[in-house]
Amino acid sequence: MTTRARRPGGLLAVLALPLALLVGCGSDDGDDTAADPASSTSATATPTESPSESAPTESPSESASPKGPVCDEVWVDGAKLPGGYQSCYVDDQRVKADGRYCEFGKMLVTHEDGFWAVPAGPIHQVDGKLLDDAGYRKALRQCGG
Repeated sequence: MTTRARRPGGLLAVLALPLALLVGCGSDDGDDTAADPASSTSATATPTESPSESAPTESPSESASPKGPVCDEVWVDGAKLPGGYQSCYVDDQRVKADGRYCEFGKMLVTHEDGFWAVPAGPIHQVDGKLLDDAGYRKALRQCGG
């Protein structure tokens, strides 16, 4: 059986390569100190504002438009509430569906104590409070069974 001797020169060559690469990255002007280009300033440079100091601007990914349907466009007396309705937006604030699940498998949805509907059904606007509206009270009774 033959044993193969390891060559120390091969190991040194492998270790010397990263060192040679690091030395090759230095500057030729004899100054061994690394400097951050962002931290060095010249006498003629004008100061600039950092992004956090400047006036806020909208980025393309952040728009002022809502990410879903606008409540004033959804909740219209006589219109049909979309099936699967979950929320709408007032400005950029999401308003989740408010209501209760009924025994007949649908949700009785209310909005701002002035509208009610069943998804895929007509929207009803009430004068005053929801509980004072005869149509809403009837729907509430039917909802409970």
